[in-house]
Amino acid sequence: MPSPLEGFRVLDLSQFLSGPRCTQLLAQAGAEVIKVEQPGGETMRLLTMASGMERMMSLINGDKKCMTLDLKKDAARGIFRRLVAVSDVLVENFAPGTMDRMRLGYEDLREINPRLIYAVITGFGRTGPYADRLAFDIIAQAMGGIMAANEREDRPPAIFFADLVAGAYAANGILLALLHRQRTGMGQLVDISLQDVMYFHNFPAQCQRVLEEVQEEISGLIGKTVDRLFADPESPVPFWYSYKALDGYVVVVALTDHHWNSLLRAIGREDLVGDERFNNIVARVRNARQGLAVILPWMETRTVGEIVDVFYKAKVPCGPVLGERQVNEHPQLRARGMLQEGMHPRLGTVPMPGCPMRLTESPCQVSGPCPDAGAHTEEILKRLLQLSDAEVLALRDSGAI
Repeated sequence: MPSPLEGFRVLDLSQFLSGPRCTQLLAQAGAEVIKVEQPGGETMRLLTMASGMERMMSLINGDKKCMTLDLKKDAARGIFRRLVAVSDVLVENFAPGTMDRMRLGYEDLREINPRLIYAVITGFGRTGPYADRLAFDIIAQAMGGIMAANEREDRPPAIFFADLVAGAYAANGILLALLHRQRTGMGQLVDISLQDVMYFHNFPAQCQRVLEEVQEEISGLIGKTVDRLFADPESPVPFWYSYKALDGYVVVVALTDHHWNSLLRAIGREDLVGDERFNNIVARVRNARQGLAVILPWMETRTVGEIVDVFYKAKVPCGPVLGERQVNEHPQLRARGMLQEGMHPRLGTVPMPGCPMRLTESPCQVSGPCPDAGAHTEEILKRLLQLSDAEVLALRDSGAI
C-alpha cells in the first residue's frame, strides 16, 4: 500500500526543532527526506552529542536519510543545486538572509527548478518590520502572547510549543503548495512565522479583540471577561477545573447542563440538580465559588483512579493529569502506535514517537531512528546525481562533503 507522499523528495536543511518537525511529518507520510548537514552535523546534533543526549535526535529526525555538504564551498553548493533540480521540496530555518548570501535563496533556486516548493520557518516571517530579527521558541511564545496567557511571564515555557507547532504548519503549507503545483505545475514559497503561529493559537487574545466592543456588557452578564473565563486562577469555574485528589489531580469538564447534572448525581448531590445557582452556564459562572465548595470536598477524599472511574461511568468528561513517565507508558498511546522504537546501528534500540495522523487507506509509517551525520552521502550522490567513485572521493578530499 503506497504512502501518501511516496515519490516526493525533500531536502531538509533545517536544524533544532521547527524544521525537523516539519520534515518528520513529511517523512512519516512517505516522502524521501534528505537531511543535509554541515560536515560533523547540524547544531542540535553537535549539542546533543556533546551532552550525551544524541538519542534525542531520533525524536524529530527519524525516517530520514542524512548527508553532509559544506555549503560554504563552491563544490558543495554546486552539488546542492543539482539536488534541487531533482527534488520537490526544500525546508530551511536559518537566520534571515543566510540562504540568499550563499545564492541559494528562493529566487535563485526557482530558476533551477520552477516546480520547487521552498519552505522557510523564521521568527517573524519574511515581511514586516521584524523580518530581519532573530527568534527562538521562547521569544515567539513571549511575543505571540502565549507566556502571558499561560501566566508564565517569569519563567521559560515547559514545552517548545512555537517550534513544534510551527513545524506542523510548515508541513501543512507544503502540502497545500504541492496541491497547487499539481493543478498549475508551479512551485512557490511557503513562509512560516513562529510569531504568526503563536498568535493563531492565542485564543484569549483573539477573544479580547473580537469582543472588545461588547466586553462591558458581557462582564456585566457573567461577572468576568471572556478571555479569562476558563483560566482565571483568582476566580476558577467548577465546570472546567483541575481538582486535587488524594494522589494527584483530575481535570473535569461539565460545560453543558447535561454534564453538570450528571456530575452532581455522580457525587451524590442530586438535591442540587435544578438549583437556580447552577441551572445554566451563566449562573454557574456567577456562582463559581459555591459550585467549587460543593465539589471539592468529594474530590479531596478520593484517589484519581476512583474519581475517573465514577465519572467515566456517569459519562462526565474527565481525565487524570499525567506526568512524563505516565504518558510514556499510557496504554491508549501504545494502542494508537504513538510509542514506537527503532534500531540504530550504533546506539541500539531508540524510543521514537509515532505518527499522529491516521489515514485508513495510506497509513503513515515510522521506520527507523535518525542516522549518523553523512550516513547516506555517498549513496545519494551516486543514485541521484550518478557521481562516480572518483568524483565522490574528490569531494570528500576537498572537504565539500
